[in-house]
Formats: sequence, C-alpha cells, structure tokens
Amino acid sequence: MSCVREREDGGAAVVDFVLVSVLLVLLLFGVLQVAVYVYARNIVAASTADAARFAAAAGMPASAGIARARALMSAGLSGSVTRAVRCTAAQGVDGGSGLPVTTIHCAGRMRAFLLPVALPLPLDATSSALTEGQR
Repeated sequence: MSCVREREDGGAAVVDFVLVSVLLVLLLFGVLQVAVYVYARNIVAASTADAARFAAAAGMPASAGIARARALMSAGLSGSVTRAVRCTAAQGVDGGSGLPVTTIHCAGRMRAFLLPVALPLPLDATSSALTEGQR
C-alpha cells in the first residue's frame, strides 16, 4: 500500500472566480464608458447641427446658435459635461457654392468616470447651415 496523497483543490474555484470576475467587471465598466462617451458625442453633434439650423434662420444672429446649442446639450447631458463644452458661432461663405453659411463649432472634453484612470475624452462637432434670406 502506497502513501500517495491526492492533491487538494479545495478553494481553487473561489480563487478562479475572483480573478475572472475582476476582469469581467473591468470589461463591463469599459463597455459602459464607451456607451456613455458615444451618447455624449452624439448629443453634442445633434445639438450643434440643430443650433446651426436655428441660427441660419432669417433675421437670427449667429450668436443665437450658441445659446441654442447649450440649451440642447444641458437637456441631454450632465451639467459638468455641458460646462466643459465651449461653442463658437461664425458667419461665412461656403467655398464650393459661394452661398452664405452659419457655422457652429462646439468642442470640449469629458472625463472618463467609470474607468480607474482619468482619461479626458474629446467632444468636438462642427455644423454649418445655409443662411436664409441672404445672397
């Protein structure tokens, strides 16, 4: 009769679970952060496009688009992200057609809040619309 002892694996499943679950939680937070970033980027782009169309209406100053963009962004984003985004407005001429355009540009950064590292994520959108009532 030999005295061979079987290797004991008691507790190995718990250690494996902890190691894998930490990686899965980090992956989940990464996916959620990407989703929040894409959502914020789409809100900024849509707000900029709407503000350009609003400011291009006949009789509206280009600066009216800035207030419109900020109002739309504050309706869809948190206050800290909205405050971090700066918008500018300009009247210009389209290079290809020579028609007058109103351009709104919004740019800023949002902080990655679900990840353990503080990454600044850029938010940048520019939109132009043909200015009504001008030739």
